[in-house]
Amino acid sequence: MGVWVDVVLLEDDPEIADRGIRQLRRELRAYELEMRAVEVTDPEGSKGDATAFNAVAIALGGAGGTVPYLISVLRDWIGRRSTSQRVQLTIGADSIEVDAASAEEQQQLIEAFLRKHEAS
Repeated sequence: MGVWVDVVLLEDDPEIADRGIRQLRRELRAYELEMRAVEVTDPEGSKGDATAFNAVAIALGGAGGTVPYLISVLRDWIGRRSTSQRVQLTIGADSIEVDAASAEEQQQLIEAFLRKHEAS
């Protein structure tokens, strides 16, 4: 089936999370990346009483290699998120959270994480 990266916008307000993920999907469509919707419930150990988070799964790989495009789109999209919002990227059992880091730090984190799984 290939490798998928789940992108979850960790936000207590489901409407804001939904808008954010819809925006990300629109931006990813411009690069014709393969996507699928996923619904994620509260991560284990999370604080608060949020009932659901919105997410999108994006296929890594393909003819031209999607990682450079995905890095660019995610960096820009995360950079526009509110400082209280965190974004979780998950591939298999491996995940990272990206928050209000500088744009350069975000890019380095995302790039290292995705490239680690690119050859999987």
